[in-house]
Amino acid sequence: MSSIEFYVPGDYDSPLTASGRGRTIAAFHLAQGDVEFLTKVTEMRRDVLNRLMSPSAVSYWIAQKWLEKARDVGRIQLLRLTAKGLVTCKNSVNGGGNVPTTAALVARWRANMKRGGVSSFTLVSFDPISD
Repeated sequence: MSSIEFYVPGDYDSPLTASGRGRTIAAFHLAQGDVEFLTKVTEMRRDVLNRLMSPSAVSYWIAQKWLEKARDVGRIQLLRLTAKGLVTCKNSVNGGGNVPTTAALVARWRANMKRGGVSSFTLVSFDPISD
């Protein structure tokens, strides 16, 4: 297996803005394998989410019960969206919820974290894990 690479943005301006929520949802899409639609069954690596988002943002989503621990593989913790978290993402992208965002912002964050091209983003590699 080869390593996973993403271009990691700098600090959040605030995760509680349209751009911040777009970044969060983009991170979930990428951590689930760059999928078109998020699911509550696909596991995501916490180390990847910590870098694409921030450790405090990941902890916030866990505290809200929007993310939950799935299992550990070695030292890597795997998380997944809960049904409540999936609804939160869908509502946000549709312009609703407490922190609305847009599909265009999510797409821009996904593209930048996947392909780079933004000077403030840093390429980070994650070693593969064996199941």
